[in-house]
Amino acid sequence: MERVAVAKARQLHQRHPGLSYPIDMEQVAFDEGCEVIIWPFSWPVKEVKHGRWIGVAANLEPSEQRYLVAHALGHHFLHCGNQLSFYEWDRTITWKQERKADDCAAHILMPEEVLKKLRYESTRDIAEYFGVPEPLVVLRLTEFATDRERSCRP
Repeated sequence: MERVAVAKARQLHQRHPGLSYPIDMEQVAFDEGCEVIIWPFSWPVKEVKHGRWIGVAANLEPSEQRYLVAHALGHHFLHCGNQLSFYEWDRTITWKQERKADDCAAHILMPEEVLKKLRYESTRDIAEYFGVPEPLVVLRLTEFATDRERSCRP
């Protein structure tokens, strides 16, 4: 049975056929009814989702900003309420909602059918192609892979 986070990511790709990589997440967010604001947040805040607003720290790399917008959209599709992301959060992510938002983000940014074409590439090359942080590629290829994808890997 397909996970809800993966299903939401697939639905997004069905609504936005022909996306090119790296995905313009600000445009996708806008098309999904959200607005992205790049903001000079103070430490430790790096992302805020409040209603239809997604705020992302201005001092982050574009790949990290792209990931955080996709993560916030994951929350938008899966959960009610507002969310915050902090620096150093990655080491302590155990909350179910955060894991689901990350799962959705990974599948939004790196859909199965495109990822299959790159399966012999290094994680660094995959990260560069999709314009995402390399640790997200590792998660996508391991923890966030669907059962079907796991069975297709060499």
